[in-house]
Amino acid sequence: MQKKKMEILEHEQLADDIFRLKLAGDIGARPGQFVQVGVASTLEPFLNRPFSVHNCTESSLTLLYRVVGRGTRLLAQRPKGAILSVVGPLGNGFPRTKKRQAVLVAGGIGVAPLYYLLHTLRAEGKDVSFLYGTKTAAEIVLENEFRSLVQEFHLTTEDGSAGKQGFVTELLPQVLAEKQADIFACGPSAMLRAVAKIATQMDLTCFVSLEAEMACGVGACLGCVVTGADGNYRRVCTDGPVFAAGEVFSFDS
Repeated sequence: MQKKKMEILEHEQLADDIFRLKLAGDIGARPGQFVQVGVASTLEPFLNRPFSVHNCTESSLTLLYRVVGRGTRLLAQRPKGAILSVVGPLGNGFPRTKKRQAVLVAGGIGVAPLYYLLHTLRAEGKDVSFLYGTKTAAEIVLENEFRSLVQEFHLTTEDGSAGKQGFVTELLPQVLAEKQADIFACGPSAMLRAVAKIATQMDLTCFVSLEAEMACGVGACLGCVVTGADGNYRRVCTDGPVFAAGEVFSFDS
């Protein structure tokens, strides 16, 4: 973990309230890890905001985020050339797996960390299928880029304004039917639970990246605690945010 001052190279709006921020510098993050960012040029708001790593190279760090509150509204106003304080990398990322096939499932802004993971899996020579679900077409980002990078791409919207109408998890069983794949997912908790249940039923390995409210990002404040499948508590910031699905979801046999 390190603390860096990083300059904004690019800051663009991709969709309704969704922005992509590219910063200069290397922070050495792995897919699934996150960083804490000072969003304002003043001391208030005091707390940094957590963002999953959207992409990371030897010369840049990219974040994809949705404006949801005061902190992210302030961040969205920061111009090219501004300097941000960044702490990271934090948390545990997605592990390396042995299977040649991988299925990625993204729900809403949960697409953010899966972009970096997708590039990493492709660099390892894996065949990747990508399932992407949003509420409406206005929330879709980077569709053409995802399509160009994967062997199989599926898009759903809850209102039917793009792709297939319904929940992204409804497509998962048929996508997995003829595959021996590892599953990686990020999105709302209900979606992750549904993905984990399907993986359990099909006896497939599944890793989920949880979304949680975070303050400190280093496990001290206990603000991001969730109850694990064994009844014990897990800190999303330090024990996760990536977990084996069986660590955090359990189902009746």
